[in-house]
Amino acid sequence: MKKVAILTTGHPPKDERIFHKIAQSLSQNGFKVFILCSTQEISDTIDEIEFIGFDQNKEGTRSFQKIKRLIELLKITDADFVHACEPMAVLVGFIYKMKMGIQKKVLLHYDVTEWYPENIVKSTLLILRPFKIVFGHAFNFIVSNLADKIILGEIYKKKRYDYFAPHKQKHIVSYYPILRHYNPSTQEFTGNEIVFGYAGVISVSRGLKIISDTLIRLKMRNSNLSIKFILAGRFEDESEKIILTEFETAGIKIEFYDWADYTEFQKYLEPVHICFDIRPMNGIYERSLPIKIFDYMALGKCIVASDYKPIRDTFEVANCGILVNPNNMNELVTAIEELLKNPKRISELGENGRKAAEEIFNWEKCEEELLKIYNS
Repeated sequence: MKKVAILTTGHPPKDERIFHKIAQSLSQNGFKVFILCSTQEISDTIDEIEFIGFDQNKEGTRSFQKIKRLIELLKITDADFVHACEPMAVLVGFIYKMKMGIQKKVLLHYDVTEWYPENIVKSTLLILRPFKIVFGHAFNFIVSNLADKIILGEIYKKKRYDYFAPHKQKHIVSYYPILRHYNPSTQEFTGNEIVFGYAGVISVSRGLKIISDTLIRLKMRNSNLSIKFILAGRFEDESEKIILTEFETAGIKIEFYDWADYTEFQKYLEPVHICFDIRPMNGIYERSLPIKIFDYMALGKCIVASDYKPIRDTFEVANCGILVNPNNMNELVTAIEELLKNPKRISELGENGRKAAEEIFNWEKCEEELLKIYNS
C-alpha cells in the first residue's frame, strides 16, 4: 500500500480540502494517508487517516526548528508521496525526498490553492510589502521547480505556474463540493420574509460590511419587508463582530452560528433564499474563485456575487445567480429588489445551481483527476 503524507504549514489539519476531500478520496482508494501539520497540536486517527501535528505558534518554534520537526514526522510516515499545501511545505517535502535518496523514490506534489505571495503579505506593514513580495515570488519560483507535479485549485492560477515552472506537469483539481453532504433546499420566497445567508470565513475584507450596508439600505427602502440574515462561520478578527449589532439596530433579524464541521454547516443555511458572496475589489478576489459559491450551488441557493471574471465565467455556465458591482450600493440593492419582485426567479436560479453542481461542479469529478495523478 502506497503511503501519502499531506503536509501543511498554514491550514488546519481538518481543513475541508485537506481532510474531507484529498485525504478521504485517497484513503478510500487504496492509499495509506497521513496529515502532518505545524498549525495544531494533534495526534488522532479518523477514518483510518492519521493526524500528527504541533502548534508552531504556541511553542514559539523558529523556521529552522519547524522544518526539522516536519522532516522527522515525514520520516515516521515513510511516505511515498508528499502532498504539500504551501511553498514552505514543498521545501520540507523536497528535503525529505533528498534525505531518502536511493532508499526510496518519493514523489512531491505541490497543491496550489492560494495566491502566493500576495495572500501572506496583505497583513504586512506597507513599507515592508515590496520586499516580501519580491522574496515571496522568488521563493515560490524555486519551490515550484522542486515539485514533481503541480496541482492547481483553479485554472486562473495556472498562468503564473506556467511561467514559473513551464516544464512541470500541471493538473486542475478544483474546490467543488462533495454532493453527498449537501441536500438541495431551494426555498420559495412567499413575499413575507426574505432570508439571506453567508457561510465561511467572516471579515470586512470578505464583504461583511458591504452585506451589512446592503441589507440596511434594502430595509430602509422596503420598511414593510421582513429580513433575516443567517451567518455561519468563523470571524477572522473577533473585533469585527461589532458589525452584527448594525443589523439588529436596523430591524434585521440576525442568526449567527460558530464554525461547524464541513459535513454539518449546510443545515444552518437550509432556510435561506439568497446567499451572498459580495467581496470588495482587490487583486486577489478579482482573480480567484470563492469556494463557497459552489457550496451554495450544491444547496440549491440563488447567489448574489461580485462581478469578477472567474465568478462571471462560472455563472455563465450555471446560471445560478446575479452579479453586482460591490462598489455601487444603489445598483446592488436595486438588483436584489428586482429578484424579490420575481420570487420564481429566485427558485429557478437555485435549481439551476444544484443541477450544475450535479453535472459539473462536484468533487466526484475532481476525485477522478486526483486519482489519475496518484496512479500514473
